[in-house]
Parts: sequence; structure tokens; C-alpha cells
Amino acid sequence: MLEVEESQLDEITALFYHLLRGEKISPIQLPPGAPENEYTQLVLYVNRFIQEYHELAEFMYALSRGELEYTPPGGKMRVLQSFKSLQASLRHLTWKTQKIAAGDFSQRVDFMGDFSAAFNSMTQQLEQAFVDLEHANRELTHKNQQITDSILYAQRIQQAILPAPEVMRQAFAGQFFVIYSPKNIVSGDFYWLACVRDEILAAVVDCTGHGVAGAFLSMIGHTLLNKIVIENQILEPAQILEQLHIGVRAALQQESGEAQDGMEVGLCRLHADRRQITFAGAKRPLYIVSQQQLQEVKGDRESIGGRQKETCRTFTSQHLMLLPGDMFYLSSDGLPDQPNPHGKKFGSRQLKTLLSEAASQPVLEQERLIRACFLAHQQNEPQRDDIVLLGVRV
Repeated sequence: MLEVEESQLDEITALFYHLLRGEKISPIQLPPGAPENEYTQLVLYVNRFIQEYHELAEFMYALSRGELEYTPPGGKMRVLQSFKSLQASLRHLTWKTQKIAAGDFSQRVDFMGDFSAAFNSMTQQLEQAFVDLEHANRELTHKNQQITDSILYAQRIQQAILPAPEVMRQAFAGQFFVIYSPKNIVSGDFYWLACVRDEILAAVVDCTGHGVAGAFLSMIGHTLLNKIVIENQILEPAQILEQLHIGVRAALQQESGEAQDGMEVGLCRLHADRRQITFAGAKRPLYIVSQQQLQEVKGDRESIGGRQKETCRTFTSQHLMLLPGDMFYLSSDGLPDQPNPHGKKFGSRQLKTLLSEAASQPVLEQERLIRACFLAHQQNEPQRDDIVLLGVRV
């Protein structure tokens, strides 16, 4: 019987001791020329075990990190076969999860015990949630389409109350242009025209807000202007604005209610001789370009509607003389307030410079130049507000 030295047994014992402590150990080194006997065979088996153990450990660490494509070692240890089976199951589970993520909720798992039941239950719940979501999306799409259709119908109504192009051409002998650009489908800004006793009254009105809310307010403003001027035959611009202010506050119950919306208005009366114009403004100006010189006629600082601290809100009429060929302009604040992609506004100064330079051109060329300049400023920046600009040549 082979006798083994105590130091050799101690070396093997120490090796397994460190292995059980989780330490990475090196194989036992046999001395050169070691005889082939039972001890040498034992050391070879121990070293092979150490090598396969380390390979198994690296494989297990890779699985724990989620590295499912890690190539498993080639040993035949029973525990290694179990981890290979686990790797295959996890890879198959990953594939099924990817199929579910792509919308295939028919995937089921039947190879991982209790986990399979939980996974299949989750898949069924996801499938039902997806069905419910699709149904909700269809409902939302349908409701959005109904709302959009209603707003588009409201747009047709709103455009129908604007002065017809033929009426504008007849009133101004064709020497006018209008830039009308709502931010949304319907607009809170509008332009208005009335011809009474051979005199022309024109206004640009900027209501609080835009979209549907602004459009409702614009309908109130349009109706009140028609009543004041056409029905009641009030033609003095300051008095028209005063009556409009009273009417808006009454319509919105602003004396006692919470709605404090209002309007900014520029209103002109072009007299029968076409040589005199009377202007009144509620926070909006009138621009006149005569002999290449621009004159800004500022309106009053109060708006139409909204909070009122004074007992009675009054406005001022300003009388101005015009020369043949002069241009006058009314606008909302949408154009000067439009920022470019860097946040810089178009600005009133740039607008006034543009009007003074374009005024000598035919009215349609003026419109083209102003639109081009505005679009070059705006670039791809979304439109911030509704826009109205009315230009008329005397």
C-alpha cells in the first residue's frame, strides 16, 4: 500500500479549505519526475476538479450578470448541466419577452415551474391592458375628430362673419390688403367693416387669448359692433369704443363675475370726402404713412372689458387729415410679438420700419413683402398668437 507523506495530505487539505472559503486557488504542482502512482493520480483529479470548478464559477458569474450569450464550459459536472439548462431557459424566455414587446401576446412559458404561472398571468394581463388601451385610443381619436370637426365648422362660421372680399374692394376701391393668420383653427383676432351713410368704419380687434376661447369673445365683439354702429347709428369712434366696453362687461357679467377677459381695438372712421379720418384706440395704435413718413397715432391705455376701477371708462377720438396716396394700417399685436428661434420678437420698431419702406409699393406687393419679412424672422418657430394686419390706401 502506498504511503502518503503528511505534507502531501496537508497540501490537499489546505487546497479544499481555501476553495470552500471562496478563494481562487491554483492547481497543485507535482515535482519534476514524480512517479506515476495513486497520489499522482489523485493530484491530477484534484487539479482537473479545480479547473472545472473555476470554469463553472465564471459561467455562473456571467449568468448572474445577465450575459446570456456567454459560452459555457465543456465539462460534464452535473451542476454545470443544470446551469446550462438554466441559461437555455433564460435565453428562450428573453426571446419570448422580445416577442411580447413587439405585440405578440400569445407567448406562454411552460418550463420554469411557478415562474411560468406568474409569467403567463402577466402576459395575459398585458394583453388585456393592450386591448383596453387600443379601445381607449380609438375612443380618443374619435372624440378628437369630433372636436376638430366642430372647430372646423366654427371656423366656417367665423370666416363668414368677416367682411367679404367684394365688400372690402368696393369700400376701399380695391386699394387694401389684409393679413389674417389665426394661431389655431379659429381666431381671437378679427377685422370688421361697416359702411354707413357714405362713411366707412373699419376696425382690427384683438381679443384675450386665442383658439376657441378667443373665438367666442370675437363673436361677442363682432355682434356688439354691428349693433352699435349699424343698428344704433353711433359713428363717433370714441363713443363706439365706450359702448363696446359697456356691452362686453355686460355680456360677460364682469360687474359681479370672475371672467375678466377683454379686447384691444383700433377703430377708424373714414369720412365721406376720404380726406379726413377719425381714430380711436383701446391699447392699439394707428399707423399712417404720408410722403414716406410714418406717423404713429397711439390709442388710449385702457382696454375694452376687463376690470374697471374708474366710474366711467371713456376713450378719445383723434381727427387726422390724409393726402391722396397715403396709407393707413391697423394691426393686432400678433405680428410684433412673434419671436424667432432665438427668442427675439419681431417688434413694433421693425414693423414700423417695414411699413414705411413698403408703403410706396402697390398694396398686393406690400402684403407679399410683409409676409416674406415675417416668415424670414419666424423661420421654424411656432406662431405665438393670432395675427391681423389691415392696410388701406386713400
